Amino acid sequence: MDNNKILVMDDEPHILDWLSDYLAEKGYECTFAKNVAEAVEQLKTSTFRMLILDLNVPAPGEYGTAIKAKGDLFTVYRGLYVAEMARGMGYRGRQVIVYSVHDVDEVRTQTDRMSVSYVTKGRPRSFKKEIDDVLSFDPTSNR
Repeated sequence: MDNNKILVMDDEPHILDWLSDYLAEKGYECTFAKNVAEAVEQLKTSTFRMLILDLNVPAPGEYGTAIKAKGDLFTVYRGLYVAEMARGMGYRGRQVIVYSVHDVDEVRTQTDRMSVSYVTKGRPRSFKKEIDDVLSFDPTSNR
């Protein structure tokens, strides 16, 4: 595992300059993906310390079809597809943070099932706290 690489999936990465700066100060390097296809490609070719995934990103081509087959919740919140895929690839739940502008009960239920973190985008203080909690977790431990 490359312990200093973090995958950030957001179709508007310019609004996350604060996040990139925050993680750089802690010694981490951000790799950005603007849609589901780019994130999946990154997951197939690299290993990351943590994943930070926007729930509202485009899903081009074959991924749009695959996501539709998973139902309405995944169709609206396409980042759930990447989170579920990452969990299936061996990423522990504590390594995956999903976020949205809204706090949606159905999304929270799904993220609880996947054991991934769900935070609201508009609250940087709680977002940073969750990131710090995840970074303090050792993903190689058997806990």
